[in-house]
Amino acid sequence: FNRLEKLKKALESYEKQTLLPKYIIVVDNASNDGTKKYLEKWKKEKSEYEKIVVSLSENRGGAGGFYEGQKVAIIKDAAWIMHADDDLYFDKDYFSGINNFIKAQNSDEYSIICGKIIEHEKIAIGHRSVKNKWIMPFHKDINEKQYEKESFYCDMVSYCGVALNKEKLIKAGLARQEYFIWNDDWEHTCRMRKLGKIVCLTNLFANHDTENVEKKLTWKIYYDYRNGIDLMKKHFKIRFFIVTPILIIKSFIFLFLKGRTLEDVKIRLTGIKDGLFGNMGKHSVYCPGWKPKK
Repeated sequence: FNRLEKLKKALESYEKQTLLPKYIIVVDNASNDGTKKYLEKWKKEKSEYEKIVVSLSENRGGAGGFYEGQKVAIIKDAAWIMHADDDLYFDKDYFSGINNFIKAQNSDEYSIICGKIIEHEKIAIGHRSVKNKWIMPFHKDINEKQYEKESFYCDMVSYCGVALNKEKLIKAGLARQEYFIWNDDWEHTCRMRKLGKIVCLTNLFANHDTENVEKKLTWKIYYDYRNGIDLMKKHFKIRFFIVTPILIIKSFIFLFLKGRTLEDVKIRLTGIKDGLFGNMGKHSVYCPGWKPKK
């Protein structure tokens, strides 16, 4: 949504692959920054792969975008479906590396194949994780030392540069569009892991063009809490009953921290409440454009 310059770089990285994709599906989340006009031109340009543009009438968030893209992808004949946002730029050998792995292995054993993610010239360990044996959080980042190996297994991964096995995607079901943003990839790949292995190939990489996230109050925190509660309710039932009271107490503690306000508490408690009662979708208040009162 409204990141045209990044989208151009992302599409260029696909076009420079030593092994081109068979299809490129771009989901435009109702952008109004010239993206629509650019994609109309892009689609008409000749290429060795089919270009598909899905234009949504409203911004349905990352979860809605991936859901709509998956709906189109599963009716195509490609056996593996790459997932990425518009701010991920692939190294030229990323697709060929995954394809070589598929040919060399029994690919039916795998649900997801991916490479490592680079942010600010460092390995971003937060995109590949395993289940945490302790109560909180429910998953933890893969240790950076694991990246010294040729490959390692994961339990959950972000949608940054992950190829999903189409047959297993159909069996697991599509991404939960009602999450709107955040935790949709963790929840979905948790389902995918039940059907096959998730492997990270450390010789493959993609650059994630993202800013350093500041620890400030934003509308996205609502979805982090709400979707996190829903995820635990579905996949970590014991932790759900233990962690939920802890999160409620933690939310109230924000009142006593320097620089925190009643709004910090309200947005978190609202997310917890809606997660508990299954009130999903885009919230009427906490949505793009919302800012805390000064």
